[in-house]
Amino acid sequence: MEKVGVQHIEAAHVQMLDPLDCDRAVRTLPALNAVADLGGLVTAAGSAVPNTREVADFSFPECLAAMRDLGIFAGSIKRHGAEPVEHVPGLEAALLNLSGRTGMIPRDTIHHYAVWNPLGLRERLYTGEQMEILLKSSVRRSLPKITAAIELCGSLHEVDPADIEFTFKVNELVTSLRSMEDAIESVVATVTPEFFARSLRPYFEEFRVAGRSYLGPAAAHVPLALIDLCLWASDNGDAAYTEFWEDSAEHALPQLRPLYDRWPRKPSVVTRVADALRARPDVPNVRASAEAVSRALRSLVNFRGKHYTIAKKAYAEEVGLYTTGSGGGTIALLDRIMTLTRDNSLLMRDSRRRADSARRQAGAKQCES
Repeated sequence: MEKVGVQHIEAAHVQMLDPLDCDRAVRTLPALNAVADLGGLVTAAGSAVPNTREVADFSFPECLAAMRDLGIFAGSIKRHGAEPVEHVPGLEAALLNLSGRTGMIPRDTIHHYAVWNPLGLRERLYTGEQMEILLKSSVRRSLPKITAAIELCGSLHEVDPADIEFTFKVNELVTSLRSMEDAIESVVATVTPEFFARSLRPYFEEFRVAGRSYLGPAAAHVPLALIDLCLWASDNGDAAYTEFWEDSAEHALPQLRPLYDRWPRKPSVVTRVADALRARPDVPNVRASAEAVSRALRSLVNFRGKHYTIAKKAYAEEVGLYTTGSGGGTIALLDRIMTLTRDNSLLMRDSRRRADSARRQAGAKQCES
């Protein structure tokens, strides 16, 4: 059985850290952003930049907190039209050093911005608006559930669909996926597409470090693709989605990135369960596993439908300022991924129907004999 080996970093510990002594400076960030005070942002960021020796002395959690704080300053500078490393002395070296210490990209990610961000008065915010806080909160709640779902996926690869353990684990996976539905419903209810598109999205622009551009802390970089790869996408995806998740993989936690290499080479759960239904339609545990997989896929379809609706509104020509999402994807790509997920859900449903028909036919022949 494959072990995912996800390292559980204590989020609360990172949240409480302030290795760059930024608590006071970050409280001014929304006000500086509101008036586009590029000079003030550059000065604040410059006063926070650690030197090489200081980074070397940081603990691993302190490195995460430092990247979190440098990242939100850098994202603000970029939002107002300047490349951060060109305007803040020592910033590029600090970002590269922190990247080397943590094994992550040389800028902040969705983990830094949402999960490792303090709560309450110390919260690091671009705008200070309540909708920004609510959006981050939904990501903060759902990311641990996605990590738990990935661990369950890792345990499914080597378990036979006829084994009751397989059914149990897929049912646990359904619970984790439904929490994502709850999170997206919370966003729909509390965050307007206009706020995201016009007020928040500009802070997630890519900026350059050591000659390469890195996207900002986009919610699109949560590792949902790993769940897709396990359930259906390893052998039932397409080139466009593959290109997207391959590009997104570098934004994942370092302990998850090897899975983006291994899991595409494994048969998907949909394929394995469909094969099991054809070969053993009369085995009750196979049928139970197939029903559980269908529920998991329906949950993904529901989540993606809600996400697509929000994104379509946010990136409508009359609302948004961009044609691509903060994670680099387009509305057309979201539509394609939703269609692929739905197609695999239908494939699973049809496989169950064929298995039920084969079982009934076998029973009728037994009665005749």
